[in-house]
Amino acid sequence: MRTTPSFKFDILGNKWGIPSFTLLMLSVSATHAGVLNPGQSQTIDSTTPFESWTLNPGSELIANDALTGDIGAVGATLVVNGGSNQQIGLERLSVMNMVGGTVENTSGSGAAIRLASSSAQITNSTVTSNATGLLLTRNIQDQSGSSVKLVNSTVTASSVGAQVNGLGVLDLIDSTINATGATSDGVRLLNGSLSAINSSISGGDAGLRIGSEPARGEVSTVVLDNSRIEGRTGPAISTSLLNLQGAKASIYVLNGSTLVAGNGNIFEINNGATVGLTVDRSSLVGNVVVDSGSTASTRFQNGASLTGNLQNVVQVTLDTQSIMTGDVLAQAGSGAAVMIDNGAVLKGNVNKVLSLSLDHGGSMTGDVMTDIAGTVVLDNGSTLTGRIDNSTAVQISNAGQWVTTGNSSVQNLALEAGVVRLGDKDAFHQLDVENLSGKGIFIMHADVDIDRTDFLNVTKSASGEHTLQVTASGTNPASPDVVKIGNIAGGDASFALSGLVDAGSRTYGLLREGEGLFLQPNQTVSTSTNAVLAIAGSAPSILYGEMTTLNSRLGDRRLGSGGEDTSTMARSDASVKNLSNSVWMRTYGNQYNVANAYGGGYTQNQQGFALGADTQAQLGGQQWLIGAFVGSGRTDIDLKNGSTATVDSLNAGIYGTLLDIASGMYVDVVGKVNQFDNKAKVTMSDGTRSKGNYKNLGVSATVEVGKHIRFDNGNFIEPFAQVGLAAVEGKQYRMDNDLEVDADAARSLLGKVGMTVGREIALDNGSKLQPRVRMAIGHEFVKSNDVQVNDDDFNSDPSSTSLEYTVGMNWIPAQKNWQVYGELGGSKGNTIDQNWSGSVGLSYNF
Repeated sequence: MRTTPSFKFDILGNKWGIPSFTLLMLSVSATHAGVLNPGQSQTIDSTTPFESWTLNPGSELIANDALTGDIGAVGATLVVNGGSNQQIGLERLSVMNMVGGTVENTSGSGAAIRLASSSAQITNSTVTSNATGLLLTRNIQDQSGSSVKLVNSTVTASSVGAQVNGLGVLDLIDSTINATGATSDGVRLLNGSLSAINSSISGGDAGLRIGSEPARGEVSTVVLDNSRIEGRTGPAISTSLLNLQGAKASIYVLNGSTLVAGNGNIFEINNGATVGLTVDRSSLVGNVVVDSGSTASTRFQNGASLTGNLQNVVQVTLDTQSIMTGDVLAQAGSGAAVMIDNGAVLKGNVNKVLSLSLDHGGSMTGDVMTDIAGTVVLDNGSTLTGRIDNSTAVQISNAGQWVTTGNSSVQNLALEAGVVRLGDKDAFHQLDVENLSGKGIFIMHADVDIDRTDFLNVTKSASGEHTLQVTASGTNPASPDVVKIGNIAGGDASFALSGLVDAGSRTYGLLREGEGLFLQPNQTVSTSTNAVLAIAGSAPSILYGEMTTLNSRLGDRRLGSGGEDTSTMARSDASVKNLSNSVWMRTYGNQYNVANAYGGGYTQNQQGFALGADTQAQLGGQQWLIGAFVGSGRTDIDLKNGSTATVDSLNAGIYGTLLDIASGMYVDVVGKVNQFDNKAKVTMSDGTRSKGNYKNLGVSATVEVGKHIRFDNGNFIEPFAQVGLAAVEGKQYRMDNDLEVDADAARSLLGKVGMTVGREIALDNGSKLQPRVRMAIGHEFVKSNDVQVNDDDFNSDPSSTSLEYTVGMNWIPAQKNWQVYGELGGSKGNTIDQNWSGSVGLSYNF
């Protein structure tokens, strides 16, 4: 016969009272029950006969691997080490410590473990029940709740896993509570607290239901730390519990915790509840749904995320890199507010909120439909990408940015270093503003080919100073007419372009006429055009920059090559022998400043190297020095607005010199072929980038005739005349902003006359120095190198007269087989200045 102590509770555990000590003793059958009198202590084990126990105040029962029926305790202590028990009831400050125990309630009613104003720690144990697993309540005479600490344990019940009534505390550590029935709840919480660490709670219907005992106002607290709550067919968390009204709860979802809802709603807040939800470092999937009589606020922080909608939540805060993907849906007149701060992101729409605020890099992608008199605030680098509708006031400051995704309208737009970006390259939007104020930037796009633009429409008044940053297409306009981009009905606001607007080969300026704002074409070339003209014009200077290296090389070979005494310049076998075999290398660099004919000057920096070898040969009865070389170089072109271009050059060629030793007359001939790899990276007026590239070939040659005159004291002079020819292959190509370029073949005819003055100095150690100075006047005779850009013809006139100056030094060591040489110089011209040029080289004669 199984007897059960007489514990009487309603569902809330606070109506019927608790039996007295006398009634408790009388309620137990004397045949199959153990009774501990006040102050009595007893230890039982597996050899103790199966029976139920009643523990009176001050008594203690220690069960070691014992099998018992029901155990009831009033103000007593129960210690369970292993073994198996049926139902356990603890009242009036009773204490239980269970380790490795099993509690199994098969009666179909009541709780497996019931506590009234008592406490228990349950470790490594299993609790099962055909009804309720754990019930934490209190005696009506006591104002203290019950507490259970569940450690590495499992509770399985058919209807309710655990119920925590007023002032109760349930702590889970590495534990599981599972309610298995189709309509079961994992945990019910009424004015108590629930903490779960590395644990899980699940129910057939809801994972957690929160209610409030009648006439009690304590706030229920839920803290989840790396834990899980699941409602298998219903919500994860709900405040719908036995129609109990006015529940209050603070819920914290922390450190990788998850909520799983069978019906898609991770929170259902109803029955007049007031709930605050904080999600920290956790990712949730599902909706938060609040009924019209309840109130909820949510906060997501420290990288937390939500994929789902927030319905009728009055306060939404996304903070510190948190992300929400879903809509915020409020009821009109609810006063709902949304705050997105510290790099947090909202990907979804906001509807009927009273205020939306983005700060410190917060961003939102979606449409905003505010409540009546609703406001939108963007501050400190935050970004809103979407439409705004029905807003009384929009405030954008400190690099905050609004990117429209459709036509929008606001009553009052206030900017303070704020940005409004209208549309994009393929979409054109209109922004209607009643009143515009402050200081801001409007980023707009215009397709001048089809006369479509973004449009700023101020219907009442505009004040302040505003900048328009306009992006135009890369092709030429179909007509030269102005393009209207805005209308300002009144006010004293000023508008200016951030820079000329690139449109194909040329640019547009801003014209304000009457109420209209217009783009007006002018004659200044676009940055893209300036870049392609610079590349086309750079080729001849690149060719001659490389050629100068070879001209200098031949001069070096004439000046005391081989190291013999040539002061008398007498023809002899020894002097002929001086023109010996040689291998050499030279590296060089130079910088040009070019004044482009269309106002877009540029700086050109060239660097490279050459390797060569030469020998003597008899040609036409004359003794020639002939050689061949290969080289490589790069030219970097710095243009306006941060645009750049590079030209990589590979070259190869031959050279020869004829020196009549008796007369000092010489002829130097150089010819070479180049392959150019041209690349342009253009920053247009709106800050966007464009690029293009192509390859072409070039050929060049120079012939220099001069006379080497040497004096007895070692000084020498060398007057000379030089003619240079160059041609570069024309090319058709397209930039990726649709700019079409057709560059004709570039040509050059350059003439120079000048003189070299130097001295040969013999040093005591047998080595020689040969310092020298070279001066020349050069003139470019070609006046036309045409480039066609989007069917517009541009003639970059390269003709110019320049003064060149160079100083150099040769050193021939005593060994006489080596020669080290270098020079430094520059030039001044009408349109091209060479700020500096320099080269150093080394040769070996054998």
